[in-house]
Amino acid sequence: MQDRPTASELLEAVSEFLERDVMTQEGRVGFHGRVARNVVDIVRRELELGPAADEVEMEGLRSLLGVDCPADLREANVALARLIREGALDERRADLLDHLRATAIAKLEIANPRELRDPGDE
Repeated sequence: MQDRPTASELLEAVSEFLERDVMTQEGRVGFHGRVARNVVDIVRRELELGPAADEVEMEGLRSLLGVDCPADLREANVALARLIREGALDERRADLLDHLRATAIAKLEIANPRELRDPGDE
């Protein structure tokens, strides 16, 4: 266990620095500051949300794959892709789509939560 500041707090501090002192610059420096801030924010969200998102995804994979579900998330997704290609989940299409939708939303919440906003909200 690490003391404070936590990894998330450190990343938040870097994000604030980039916004306050680097992104305000003109041209290339400002652009690279915005890119760096996006990277820092993605890493922070992955640290905070990733473990829970991975567990929910794994639960969905276990439900779809049953006892043959690999314990590794990546391997389980490879197995899911194989079953989709083979048509083995055609009868469980609704379950499959629910899982894929939930997984895509969780990934967007980490990578780019702005994409989840309703365009009418802007």
